[in-house]
Amino acid sequence: MSSKKIAILYGSETGNSFEFASILSYKLHRQHFAHTLSSFGSYNARDILCCRYMFIICSTTGQGDLPRNAKENMSGESKGTLWTFLKRKDLPEDFLSHLHITMLGLGDSSYPKFNFAIRKLHKRMVNQLGANEIFPRLEADESGIMGSNGGTGTGVETVYFEYEKRIVQYLAGKFPTWKSNNQIIKREEIPVESFMAPNFVLKLSKSGCALDEPSFAASSSIKIGTVVKNKRITHEDHFQDVRQLVFKGENEFYEPGDTVALYPHNKDEDVQKFLEAQPHWIEYADKILEPSGTPIDQEGGFIFPMTLRNLLKYHCEITSIPRKTFFMKTWMFATDKSRLEGGEEQLIQQRTKLRQFALEEDMDDLYDYCNRPRRSLLEVLDDFPSLKLPWEYALEYLPHIKPRLFSISSKPSDPEIELTVAIVKYKTILRKIRKGLCTDYLQALKKGDTMRYKLQKNQLLKPWMKDLPAILISPGVGLAPMKCLIQSEFFGQIVLFFGNRAKERDFLYEEELASWHKSGKIELHLCFSRDPLHSPQARYVQDVMWQNGEKISDLILNKNAIVYICGSSGKMPVQVRLTIIEILKEWGGLTESTIAEDYLKNMEKNDRYLQETW
Repeated sequence: MSSKKIAILYGSETGNSFEFASILSYKLHRQHFAHTLSSFGSYNARDILCCRYMFIICSTTGQGDLPRNAKENMSGESKGTLWTFLKRKDLPEDFLSHLHITMLGLGDSSYPKFNFAIRKLHKRMVNQLGANEIFPRLEADESGIMGSNGGTGTGVETVYFEYEKRIVQYLAGKFPTWKSNNQIIKREEIPVESFMAPNFVLKLSKSGCALDEPSFAASSSIKIGTVVKNKRITHEDHFQDVRQLVFKGENEFYEPGDTVALYPHNKDEDVQKFLEAQPHWIEYADKILEPSGTPIDQEGGFIFPMTLRNLLKYHCEITSIPRKTFFMKTWMFATDKSRLEGGEEQLIQQRTKLRQFALEEDMDDLYDYCNRPRRSLLEVLDDFPSLKLPWEYALEYLPHIKPRLFSISSKPSDPEIELTVAIVKYKTILRKIRKGLCTDYLQALKKGDTMRYKLQKNQLLKPWMKDLPAILISPGVGLAPMKCLIQSEFFGQIVLFFGNRAKERDFLYEEELASWHKSGKIELHLCFSRDPLHSPQARYVQDVMWQNGEKISDLILNKNAIVYICGSSGKMPVQVRLTIIEILKEWGGLTESTIAEDYLKNMEKNDRYLQETW
């Protein structure tokens, strides 16, 4: 069977959909099902004409949008992509009648448009273009309240494994045999102890060792910025280091809500730690490599010269928490007892534990080992010195560094682009310091340093919103896009609710906000959760919103105001939403909860209630 007959497509913002798509791909390979694994955006639109079985795993981002890699290809272009093609109005109602399809949505019901993206794909491909459903769409809820796992006490993994089981059973029932060397063979799973070599392999080049400085090929979408300022804007004694990072761009046009994708890299000392954990790599670390086989997508392009050291530094996320697929693809390489004090017995113990992480559907043990203590891939290699990884397949099993997105704070289209960045640094239950890869990279940048970046359009603002009043709610660094928005003068009346911990320690952009308030550009309301002197009655943004409930109700009900929330996910957006419902009941005359709730849902549907959290 041609690999084009079966396709696994994903749309992934944080990597979860990609992870599950990779697990499904791994399982199908073990069942001898040739297939294509691709992001929805990079899939060749013409291939859908010869595809017969398609499995789509997609999350939702923004205001119910498809993730960027579901709408755009690796070059950041939407022209010619599958989604752009499927949206054509001249396609007949039976255009996808040849296709058998099933979908899995990954979402979080604390967001307004829960699993909206997968429903959008389903509506277009199944309801409007005639694709045949293999089994009904599944929807997983991170919060465990709605969707296929709603109220069951189980997580998204349970929904995924049910999805996987149904697919494997369906394909095995439909194709019980497969053809190899012109022989018809009963379809049996490849033993889990066997490593399946990927199509993309690294080989030694005849060019010898690398002497040139590493560099990336020129790209039309990825630009080079030069750092102008990297200033801490919280008090030196404050636990949270927040940076005002300003860099000179290439005079691009950008609007409020647009983001910058930054491309970080690992520290040299972390690369060296990896090499020391895999000592058989060291003699090849600086030798030039050449890829062989089917090329893989690499956002931002590959580093040159291609060496193991350069790949580890610029492409492999070796300080991240390893996901299940890492163990699925590597556990069988736990073969080296030369560094184990316990010899063969300890080797068996390590191999058994790694196999358990790789193959058991119950992921509690893996979560307790990796996620709860935030254990890094480097630490896993230290814990399991029996792992002797083949460097030839490094890009198959090591996670790839993905660009990080940051909201723009500066005035629209200012050539000096300003970002407001909270540096990620914390202590784990293992009492070890953890730092975010990207923010640690940004923290070290000095004036004059260069950085790779790409502008990402968000299309937050719609023309009909022009001059409407806006209620902006932005605790912490959620202020970043609001600052750009205020300077754009797009909205009419602006009421800003800003909160942080302490006025003297983390009142971000205090002078600018005070100046805008004094001039009438904004109406500013503040709260500080750990500062009773300056915020005696209101600890959180929802508290100060309640104090101004009559104004908020009037703006929403009588003046068609836009509500825009930006900040950390979790309790904040949920509490803000509940507070607005109570405000509409108390001051807006929508006395029943269902009426107020329905009004807010209508605002969400019509893009009057915007939420951007992370």
